[in-house]
Amino acid sequence: MKKIALLLFSLCLICSCKRNKDDNYDIKYDGSNSIEIVLREKLKIDATSDEPIQYYSDNELIAKVTADGIIEGINIGEANITLSNSQKQLTIHVVVNLFEEPTLDFGKAQDYIKGIYGEPTHTFGDSVYRYGGGEVHPDDWYSYTVWQMDFFFIDNQYVESDVYISKDWDLRLNEYLEQYSYRGVVSDTTNNNITEYHVYLNDENPENATMLIGKIYNVGHYKDICLFYIPYDNNKKSNQVIRPQRIRENI
Repeated sequence: MKKIALLLFSLCLICSCKRNKDDNYDIKYDGSNSIEIVLREKLKIDATSDEPIQYYSDNELIAKVTADGIIEGINIGEANITLSNSQKQLTIHVVVNLFEEPTLDFGKAQDYIKGIYGEPTHTFGDSVYRYGGGEVHPDDWYSYTVWQMDFFFIDNQYVESDVYISKDWDLRLNEYLEQYSYRGVVSDTTNNNITEYHVYLNDENPENATMLIGKIYNVGHYKDICLFYIPYDNNKKSNQVIRPQRIRENI
């Protein structure tokens, strides 16, 4: 009987140890299984395990990952990052975008914008927040392709955002904008200067559209590209916005 009891005790002990050991193999990751980053952005995967984690990218031309779990966007596209140890495995889908579009929560207060983007690099009175602004010095750019992003406010309400992008990315930018409905070109003359706006809406039917994107060429020191984002209401052609009302009247 003693031998049987000892044997049963040993089996219980082994099973208990095995369960504890298996639990220690678990990879703890509370993040999303699908993430988006922009070109050259680096993001640390916050995963832990009692056993070393191996990281692998199935497409290093799009996104690569270091042995420490730092993802970097290399080219526009999609890749899968696999985390594994000797017992467990999980996959994170990564989308690398050309740039980060500004928040489209128009009407929000300045503190809301700060809550997303932090303190602005520069402020202009109580009407403009600027992030980045290193047009001449790339080290001060907002991101790899965007050298500046501005937010405009009227009476502490967010009404417009401007994104300044290097003209070198024009082809890829046009590909990105294909997700929107192109409405054509609108010209505006101010002080004998003609400005052309390539206009996009976020719906093919103007009556359903809620946002307008304008694309302007030859902006700034290096004659780059500006995208401006403003709210759109097809029934309110006279909405108070910074950009010329003629854009709304001609789409």
